[in-house]
Order: sequence, then structure tokens, then C-alpha cells
Amino acid sequence: MDASFIRSLQDRAEERRARIGIGIWNADEELIASLHSAERFAELLLVGDLGEDCPFDHMNSNEPWRDLVRLLASGEIDGAVRGNLPAGRSMRALVDRFGLPVRRLALIELFGWSFLLGPVGIDEGETSSARLDLLLGGAKLLQGLGVSPRAAVLSGGRMEDRGRSERVDTSLLEGDQIAARAAEAGINAEHKGILIESCRGDDIVIAPEGISGNLIFRTLMLLCGAQSYGAPVITERMDWIFVDSSRARSGFDGPVMLAGALAGMRGAGRY
Repeated sequence: MDASFIRSLQDRAEERRARIGIGIWNADEELIASLHSAERFAELLLVGDLGEDCPFDHMNSNEPWRDLVRLLASGEIDGAVRGNLPAGRSMRALVDRFGLPVRRLALIELFGWSFLLGPVGIDEGETSSARLDLLLGGAKLLQGLGVSPRAAVLSGGRMEDRGRSERVDTSLLEGDQIAARAAEAGINAEHKGILIESCRGDDIVIAPEGISGNLIFRTLMLLCGAQSYGAPVITERMDWIFVDSSRARSGFDGPVMLAGALAGMRGAGRY
């Protein structure tokens, strides 16, 4: 996907102006001030430890991870962004409320190329079936946004490295299986082994497991200057929208934009 894909998401978010909840924990004035630019994409409801002088519509909460998910489940907000809430507590609140495994794909833009990357949580994607589900969920999300996705499946070696170690052999076999099953489901998917450099231009990139996916994500973001728009939690029907975001961010325009765009597509009956 090229840069026009991100622009189309921005346009959809601005048109929809969804009500998006965003979690705030240990807020400072700089973080709060940075949220004003996100208002172009959505009506914001801040949930957290905000006091009475917050310039935004807000809900004070001692457990904002629970209240944010509660508002999402009740339909009081159209979508949610984790903001700078603790990741573990936020993901547990989602699991407790919806009873579904948490699967995330990060939307990344690098030199005009945008793509979904996953798994990005260190405890995610530990089985080939989990990574296949992530690929299929990401494909469904992109199809709802008008993209016919091309997916790359990564593993622990080149194809000719079979036989070098049991671990590499297992990784390569799983890569073969994931790509084959995705193709059976009608997705244009290719197993590319360890050759991440060959993924340029693909719409979905599936890492061998969550630790390597997190390392790829951190390398792109913190060393290569890539832009992240957050990581939507992938569900079967996309009947609720939760966009994960790193606490290391200085602002949340991207995740708010993505949540607003997805809410707009859901409202249009595309999910």
C-alpha cells in the first residue's frame, strides 16, 4: 500500500468524526496539549487520572483500562485507543470483557510504503495457527478498506537452510503451512523465509513469532524513523474497535485517526 492509503484513512476519519475514547495514565501538560491536533479526526473522550481542569471531555477513573473497555462494550464510544495506559492491564481488560484472544497488527508507514506487521506482542503468535489467524484477520480488515492484500510470511531461515537445525526446520515448515493455508482461503500469500528485505511492497508481514515481531517493530520505529498509526486489535467480525498504542509516543494522532477511520467503515457496513 502506498501513501495514498494513509490519506484515504485520514479522509474517512475526518468525514466520520467518530467518538473515540483514549486512555490517559500519569498525564502531563505536554501530553494533554498534544491531543488537540487529534481532534481533527474524532471527538475525544479522555479516560483516566485527569483532574477537573482537563480541557477535553473526560472521565476520571482509578482503573481507566477497565472503564475504557466498558465504554467500548456499551457503545458509549465508537472506538478506543489505549493511549499511554499499561499494556498488560489494558489487554487483560479486553480479554475479561469480550472473552477473545488479543491479536494485534501494527500499521506502519516507511518511505511511502504502508503495511500491517504482526505479531508485535512478545507473547503473541507462538503457534502457526495463531499467526495464520492474524494473517487472515489482517486480510479481512484491509479488504474492508478496499485493499486486495498481498501477504508475506517470514520464518527463521532461507529455504536452502533446511537441515541446518531442528529449530530452523520447524520454522520453515510452519512458514510453508501458513502461506499454503492462507492461499487456500483466497489470500495472495507467500512464504519468504528470513528474507525480510523481499517484503517491500507487501500489505501484511507476518513475523516468525512475537519476540522477533516486536524487535522488527522497534527497529523500524526507533532506529529507522518509521511512522506507526497504532495496532488495531483483530477480531472475527470487527464489531468493536480498539487500537493499541505505545506509551513511548509523544502524541496519539495516528491511533486516533485509525480508530476513527475503522469506526467510519464499520458504520458504512463494511465490517
